[in-house]
Amino acid sequence: MWCHKILVAYDGSPAAEKAVVLAQAIAGDAPEIELVLVNVMRLMGGGMSGAGIDAVLVDDAEAMRKKLQAVADGSVNPTTVKVLSGTAPAELLLRCAREEECDLIIMGSRGKGGVGGYLGSVSYAVTKSAKVPALIVKEDGDLR
Repeated sequence: MWCHKILVAYDGSPAAEKAVVLAQAIAGDAPEIELVLVNVMRLMGGGMSGAGIDAVLVDDAEAMRKKLQAVADGSVNPTTVKVLSGTAPAELLLRCAREEECDLIIMGSRGKGGVGGYLGSVSYAVTKSAKVPALIVKEDGDLR
């Protein structure tokens, strides 16, 4: 198999939901392919966070972790869930992919920023710097 471990970035968006479905479809052909489902809790830089904001971020991250754990529990493939936190989501995803020795990254793009509205800033940064293939799923794209 050309792929042994897939990192799937998940932020709760429709495009991220499609990224999970696509990763499961790819991995479903080979039960030995491992999935790493990753949510990044994006912290505000420059001292902009406070106790209330931090509590909301932690609550959101825990809800995402529980959702991803339910996906992992129902997966036919070995699946782990990670919640990362920091101010640079792309760097966190790339570091995780390296540390986990993933050979494919799948993530969604809402197309709300980045390059001419085609890729979001995080997905653009990941595709630009990844040492492994990165597959971007568009929110309004078709998975046929």
